[in-house]
Amino acid sequence: MSYELERIEELCRERGWSHYHLAIEMDTSPNNIGNLFRRTTTPSIPTIRRICEVMGITMAQFYSTDGIQVTLSSQQKRILDLFDHLDRDGKLRAEAYMEGLSDRQRAELQKAEQQEAL
Repeated sequence: MSYELERIEELCRERGWSHYHLAIEMDTSPNNIGNLFRRTTTPSIPTIRRICEVMGITMAQFYSTDGIQVTLSSQQKRILDLFDHLDRDGKLRAEAYMEGLSDRQRAELQKAEQQEAL
C-alpha cells in the first residue's frame, strides 16, 4: 500500500471515519474511495487535495513525516491566511514584526519574574 493510502487510513482512524464517511464528506461515491484502496495505487493530487480539504489539513500536514499534527485555532488560521496573501517582502516584514513583538513580550516577562523574585 502506498504512503498516501496509509496516511489516509491513519487520518480516518484519528477522526473515527470509515471509508464511507470519507466519501460522504468528499461528496463522492463510496465506490470511488473503495476503488482507491482496492487498486492500491497512489491517489491523484486532486484527490489528495480534496481529502485534505474535508479533513481540514494542508497538503504539507498530509505529507508531514515528523508525526506531529498541528491543530490551529481560528485566530491562527486567520493569521496564516493573511500571511499567505502577502508577497515575499511582506512576509519578511511580517515575520520580523512578530519576532520583535515576541522579543518585547519575552523581555517584559523576564523583568516581571525578576521583580517577583525580589
